[in-house]
Amino acid sequence: MEKRKVQFSPVLTGRQCIAYDALLDPKIKRVLYGGAKGGGKSWFLCVKSFLYAWDICVRFGLRESNNPIHIGWLGRKQATDFTSTTLQTWRQTIPEEYYELRSGTEKDSKHILIMGRIAIDYGGLDRQESINKFNSAEYAFIGIDQAEETERDDISVLRGSLRLTIKGERLHYWELYTANPRACWLRDDFITDPRKGNIFVPALPSDNPHLPEGYEETLMDAFGHRPELIQAYLHGDWSQIEDSSQIIKDKWVQAAMSCSSLFKGKVLSCDPARFGDDKAKIMLLEGSEIEYEETRGQSRTTELSARLADLSRANGDCPIVVDSIGIGAGVVDELHEWGRNVIAFNGAAKASREEKYYNLRAEGYWELSQHFAKREIGCLRMTSELRKQLTSIRYEIRNGRILIESKEKVKERLGHSPDASDCYMMGVWAVKKVVPTMSYLSYQAAYSPNRIESHSLLKGLPLAEKYKRRGKVLV
Repeated sequence: MEKRKVQFSPVLTGRQCIAYDALLDPKIKRVLYGGAKGGGKSWFLCVKSFLYAWDICVRFGLRESNNPIHIGWLGRKQATDFTSTTLQTWRQTIPEEYYELRSGTEKDSKHILIMGRIAIDYGGLDRQESINKFNSAEYAFIGIDQAEETERDDISVLRGSLRLTIKGERLHYWELYTANPRACWLRDDFITDPRKGNIFVPALPSDNPHLPEGYEETLMDAFGHRPELIQAYLHGDWSQIEDSSQIIKDKWVQAAMSCSSLFKGKVLSCDPARFGDDKAKIMLLEGSEIEYEETRGQSRTTELSARLADLSRANGDCPIVVDSIGIGAGVVDELHEWGRNVIAFNGAAKASREEKYYNLRAEGYWELSQHFAKREIGCLRMTSELRKQLTSIRYEIRNGRILIESKEKVKERLGHSPDASDCYMMGVWAVKKVVPTMSYLSYQAAYSPNRIESHSLLKGLPLAEKYKRRGKVLV
């Protein structure tokens, strides 16, 4: 059995070695390893946990047992995320002959049984029954992957479980947190004003030789409109992320309020009222400009459908996009029956780029934020309420994909549903989807030389030539 241990010889990067050595130092209690994307954080968490558990086996001469010592806990905020990501990293990293996965029982949590001798529990911090087990657990270490998802209170009960002794000997207890930058408790505890016993070891993509070629360029492409996120995700600069979870910045919206729309094409957008005090929102967009809007209380689907059909007829039979979740499905069906050009927007449906977005709602909001950032959105009739809602929507990167917070979470924070924001997002999304001429820009007097100068396809051309091409230029 001892010889089999030697067969697993992972090669650590320089920064992983620093983090590994820090966890051996009795003066250090907690290590935050991360600071950027692609730094090999989950891999290091798995390797460190396995080697530590095996070291304990050897050190105390532990043998196979029906009641192995449960030495530590690995997890994420959401148990399903741990299973689908971190646990997969474990499977890809640790040789399968050294462990087996065990299902949870009333007595024991789900755990990784190593060589039949020692166990590491795993799971999430999202279920109260799992958290209750920490009250009686005795661990020597805890490891949290993507710890930026957690709150400080999530960790408190876990920390109380660091009291394991083996054969009467008290162990060196340690905590390992991996994280991408986010304005959260980790930054306060490890970076801005580090607590005693805490240390931050940055991990950058450049430290990880196993990343696919072009990884940094992929990050640049994904976050190019958010330079502060490039600084955070690529260079590990936590000082740049005060509003990193805010998908649309207020300064972008403010700039759009003094510009005319670059997009062309008329669309009617509707976010029906679904619950309690929610309001149905209707917007008529010309490109990204709001030509007309109205708010309606909850009403029968037939009344809402009739109103949308009337507005569409009065505006050249323009297409109608409707949020089809909930009662919106009935509105879509009725408009179809009446022969209207209607598009169902299901925010939970698959995005066109599944590898980048969790769902269609995430894709719609992320692309809208890019248009705002690039000053491609003009909305002279932006209301203060719409501005507030647009700048209140938050997002996160989960399992490598962009996820927008639910309407329910936004409603908890704002006190009301973000109906105007969702309606506007769907409208811009629909303009791009159904109006072929939306991506053409006509250089009339409404467009300033500065705005034309910044146009992506016209860079490098003399200003006179840019005006000369004022017919139709693809954006």
